[in-house]
Parts: sequence; structure tokens; C-alpha cells
Amino acid sequence: MRSYIIFFLIFFSAFSKAQEVVSNLISNPQLSKNQFISNNKLVVNLPFIDDFSYNSSVVDSSLWQNSSVFVNRTYPINPPTLGVATFDGLNEKGLARDFSPFSISEPSDTLLSRPIDMSGLTSAYLMFYFQGKGIGDAPQIEDKLILEFLRDSVWEQKWVSNGITMSEFEKVVVIIDSVHYLTNNFQFRFRNYATISGNFDHWHIDYVKLDELLSSSDTMDLNDVAFVYNSPSFLKRYYEMPWTHFLNNESSELKDSIDIIIRNNSASINVDYQFNIFENNNQIFHYPTIGVSRNVSILDYDTIGNFSFSNPPINISNNLFNSFQMDSTIFNIQHIIGTASSDNKLNDTLYHNQNFLSHFAYDDGTCEAAYGLNVNGAKIAYKFKLNRPDTLRAVQMYFPQMLDSVNDIPFQLTIWNDLNGIGNIVYQQEVFPVHTENGAYHTYYIDQPFKIVGTFYVGWEQTTGDLLNIGLDKNNQANDYMFYNVGAGWNVSSYLGSWMIRPVLSMQEIVSSTINEKLQFRVFPNPASSKFYIQTIDKNSVISIFSMQGILIHRFNMTSNFQKVNVKNLSAGVYIVELLNEKNRRYQKIIVK
Repeated sequence: MRSYIIFFLIFFSAFSKAQEVVSNLISNPQLSKNQFISNNKLVVNLPFIDDFSYNSSVVDSSLWQNSSVFVNRTYPINPPTLGVATFDGLNEKGLARDFSPFSISEPSDTLLSRPIDMSGLTSAYLMFYFQGKGIGDAPQIEDKLILEFLRDSVWEQKWVSNGITMSEFEKVVVIIDSVHYLTNNFQFRFRNYATISGNFDHWHIDYVKLDELLSSSDTMDLNDVAFVYNSPSFLKRYYEMPWTHFLNNESSELKDSIDIIIRNNSASINVDYQFNIFENNNQIFHYPTIGVSRNVSILDYDTIGNFSFSNPPINISNNLFNSFQMDSTIFNIQHIIGTASSDNKLNDTLYHNQNFLSHFAYDDGTCEAAYGLNVNGAKIAYKFKLNRPDTLRAVQMYFPQMLDSVNDIPFQLTIWNDLNGIGNIVYQQEVFPVHTENGAYHTYYIDQPFKIVGTFYVGWEQTTGDLLNIGLDKNNQANDYMFYNVGAGWNVSSYLGSWMIRPVLSMQEIVSSTINEKLQFRVFPNPASSKFYIQTIDKNSVISIFSMQGILIHRFNMTSNFQKVNVKNLSAGVYIVELLNEKNRRYQKIIVK
């Protein structure tokens, strides 16, 4: 059973061979403020097209009546167009549906269309693209993705795929020629079966199209040129960096080209491209420098794969930034492709904010997994390089909320200098992990800010073998700068991605957007022999105690902010304490002796 395996990896990994451990997330903070609102009376006319290219984590309510999927650009591999709808084991708020599922695969997400007027047609088709796993979690063989049609208030299955790992998207075409469906209120829906205790078993859907079938050629090709991924950073090394370290170092810090990825889905090969840079809503740069756009020939994906503008390069003038004398700034970058008039325009524009604030960052601010080491005394060190002497004032870290909340276990926040590699410790402070559910970084302030020069390393030294689970951004690779040590010397991390750790160099006040989790939900003493106590700031919470196998042992409502729990009837072992209220769901591990 997947849930048992997950618990085993999390709680007993210290007994396995010393290694790096990457874990799936149990929540998705980007959906925590899901505001999907549906109008059930709205009927949609043909053609019905959604390629999920909009910059939102929820689907378009003018097309969909009900949804719990996650719209994103970070989980798929080579999607046909920008953006997909991802199905997983989480609910519409990005939380696990049930900590103790009754089976290894249960119904989870639903994507339900609005009523669609297909009256008067003799034939129609529904086309979509799908992928199992991507860079997420692979669906198991017992998991599945299903397409269903509504007929006389009964849902009928029309297509299904069992769990599979796919490196490419596959196209599915379903012909609709039955009079039972060619009505003025036809509806279809996608559903998935998954392990519903976390962010597991990913399926991705792209480019859903429903239209009248006039000829066989209607379903042959997509006939669309589109962006594929988010715009990358303009910087060679970092995703973001302090403005004061970028200014006057543009040549060494800027990329020679912007690796924009475009895919031709059997459309016209003539594509115009341009990008614009804005600062404070004022356009300060346009590419190409002469003319409105640059025309390129982009052959079909089946012929050349994705098209990249990295060769020939797209040069950015280094003089662009010299006129700005400030402590920080943000450049808004707009990429546009001009395509044939029949081409879908929703995926032809791409936006990106290039931030120059007070921190260095290799990550883009979103994580797809959690990273940890399972050895007492293990260390990680993240390499950064300054362009001038500066003062280190804080370190920001993102610890996603996991089943094993280790916010009561201290670690040593550590800064090393560079002596032909990771050198001497220049600063160390005992702190605690602060796990968040809203995607915010926690700021660890340096108690006595100090000067640093050249290359330095930021990381930690563990005091236990528990996984601290720092966020791992899988879409930006910084492995050349990620080092770990489990007792036999420093090694480069073998997991592709970037740790979500950001050193802050700033003279301005630093505001932390996280809340002390220790004050929100605390379980003590730990281990416990006859009883333990639960302390929370919200007494309107439901407390559940689960075994390691996910079996519910006890459930009760909090009657105050401080409550005693008797454990005399529990066998010795490890248990999970779950706190659930209207705002969120949290977990703590408790050991009963």
C-alpha cells in the first residue's frame, strides 16, 4: 500500500542506507486560495477549446462547471502548448483528501464541462492530449484517468488509461455520433483514481477540443504554434539576484540568449517573434532592435521537436541597465509570437518578471518535491558568489508542510567561507524548521549581521537523522552549486533541481511572511508514555490519531486551546496526529513508549 510505503520512507529512513531522499509533497499551496466559482446556468457553444495557457492555478469557469484540478506549467514534459490541467490526490484547496484512504486507489479530481449545445449536429469529436507522471509522481498500475459522457443523468465511461509513465503526450480522439449525446446540454468530465493522501499519481491533460466533425482531417492535426514553458531567467547563473550585485556586472551575469521554447503542432511554419522589456510600465527595450518582429521558420514538432531561439542568439544590450541607479527593481518581460489567423492566440503571449531585489535565488519560488538527508550530523552547503563585499543579514528557506513535521527538531544554520571549496564555518546558529502551507519562505535573521566577500556557502548541519525536507524546485537546475556531506566528504547532489534557500543582503527592513508553526500546533512531550498534550491557537479543530499504516485510532474535537490525550491504551510505536480546521491541515509525529 502506497501510504504505508510513504510513511516508512519518511519515518524510518534513518535506518536505511545513508542517502539523499526526495519526497513527494502532501499539499499544494498554490491552490490554498482557490476561488473557482461556477455559474451552472451557462451553456457553451461550439467550438469548445481549452489549452490551459492562462496564468491561473484554476480552470476557466466559463468553460468548466466543476473542477479540483491544478492548472500549471511546471509539472508536464513537452506539453503541446503552454499550461496543463494536472490531476492528483489532492482536493480543490490543495490538501490531501483523506489521510487514511480505504484502498490504494480512489476517486480524486474531477474536471466537469459546462453544458454544451450540440443540437442539430450529426457528428462531433472530442480531442485531448494526456501524459502520466511528467516530472511529478508516476501513477500506479491500479490508478487511472477516465473520460465520461453524461446520458440521462448517468455517467458512461468512454475512455480510460491505467497508470503509466510517459515521456511524451498522447492524443486521444473520441467520435460522438449518438443522438443521446448530440443534444443542447451535452456534458463530459475527466476523473482520476489516485492515492488520496497527498500530491501523488499525476496525470496531465492539455488542449481539450470539442467541435463538429466535418471531415477526417478535423482530427488529424492540432494546427497551433505555441509557447511550451515559462520564460527562463535572463541571468546565466541565478534565477534572481540583488540589483546591487548585478549593476555594472551585466556582461558576466546576463545570458547571451534567451532560450524560449516554441512548438509547432502541424501549423504554418512562418512565425514572427518579439520580446519587450518594461520597467514601471514604461517600455525600455524591444527586440528586434530594427522592425516589429523577427520572422523564423519553425518546422513541425514531429520533424524537429521543440524549437529553441538559443541559436542564433537573442542579444540584450548591456547598456540597457546602466541608467538605473536604485537599490532594487523589477523588469516585466513580454514574449509574443505572431502566427496564422487560424492559430489559437491564447498561448502566443508569455510574461515573466525578472526580479532584482535583495536576495540570491537559484529557484523560481515553486517546488515540486521536498529534499532531505537521513543521517545525524549530515550537512548541506549551497554555493553563492558575490560581485562585491556585502553584509549577510538573513537566510530565507522554504520548508513545505509534510506529514512528518519536524519543527520541534533544531538544526544548525551554517555559513562557510571558500578555501578551494567549502572552507571554515564563519557563522552558525541553532534554529528550527518552519513548515508552511501557503508557499511562503521563512526568514532566519542573522543575530549579528557580518561582512562577506567572494564565494560563500549557506546550509545546515543536522542534529538528528530526521528529514528536514527543504523545498526542491525541479524546473531550475543548480546542481553544480549543491553539496551534501553524510560523513564521508562533500558530494554534488544527485537530484536535479534547486534547493529553495535564499541568502538576503539588504539594508532595508526584511519582512517574513510566515507564521511560527510551533505556536499554531504543538504536541508534547515527545516521546510520551502515558499522556501527551496538544496546544493550538484554533480550538475549533478536529484531532485524529493514525497508526503508521494509516488506520484511524482515535478522533475528537478540540474543546480548548490546550488538551490532554491519554495514550495508555496505545501500543508502543510511532503515530501521526492530524489537526484539521477550516483553514488548513497539519501533522505531527508522536512516539509512544
